[in-house]
Amino acid sequence: MKNIIPLIVIIILITSRFSYSFADNHIAILLSSEGAAYTGPARTFEAEVGTPVRIYNLEGDVKNASAIMEKIYNNKPSLIYALGAKAAYIAKIEAIKKERSDIPIVFAMVLNWERYDLLNGSDYIAGVSTDLDPGTQFAYLNLFAPHVKKIGVIYSKTHSARKIEQAINVSRLLNLELITETISHHKEFRNAFNKMQKKIDAFWIVTDPVIFTPRNMEWLKDKCINNNIVNMGQSKNIADLGILLAVDIDSQDIGIQSASIAKNIILRNQSPKSIGVMPPLGTELILNLKTANKIGLRIHADAKNIANKIIGE
Repeated sequence: MKNIIPLIVIIILITSRFSYSFADNHIAILLSSEGAAYTGPARTFEAEVGTPVRIYNLEGDVKNASAIMEKIYNNKPSLIYALGAKAAYIAKIEAIKKERSDIPIVFAMVLNWERYDLLNGSDYIAGVSTDLDPGTQFAYLNLFAPHVKKIGVIYSKTHSARKIEQAINVSRLLNLELITETISHHKEFRNAFNKMQKKIDAFWIVTDPVIFTPRNMEWLKDKCINNNIVNMGQSKNIADLGILLAVDIDSQDIGIQSASIAKNIILRNQSPKSIGVMPPLGTELILNLKTANKIGLRIHADAKNIANKIIGE
């Protein structure tokens, strides 16, 4: 009995200490700005991860980034969740500068994440890609416009060469032909499209900053409608603009998926390097029925039923 009492005391002390350290643990969420594209996934991440969070905001400006990161490090988080390109890039650069590879980083909502070199020499970083697989987009295109055989795409080699290489391989498997043009400046977009417009049934808009400008998208929408060309891309905004079909990520699912990665790192000691960058699991499909009617495209009822949102019904 004398030996049991000290043992019970030791167990209570160990348990109390463990409970305290767990309760004191937290995750730092670093936002690029206050936009809904970042705050939405942040909310679902917080609800799903099961660990307290502290939110820091760059507010679209990197001037105070070093001070914000210093505050994060001083608070000793178990992980940093970076939302947006600025947040992800700053988190990596500051980790290198301050030699803080001991704190893992998970990033999300970064378009064309590869161009920021986020994983190079960074075994402590994992993430969720915001770029949808070309095969997923082409499969949806085939569902809504099965007559399409030749797809045009304009891109810059600087930002999208790898994606286009992947798309070419996928298109062959689906018996599609990808007709490509490369540009290095957004002002070259119209000439590039005019060169291919008579050769294509559809146009695929890639999330490439060189081609993806408001003026180019507005011009493209009118051009495709006037020539009865099916068009599709990834951003929800382009469907509102008048592009026929948008296949986009589900930002809430991104938060849930990121939380799952964070839990694997924190609770199961999985290395960020072994996780890498995961493809997004959830998608949203937006159909612009007004545009379909303008180009004379009849949409099958079964195809309509899988759309998350229909514009102009």
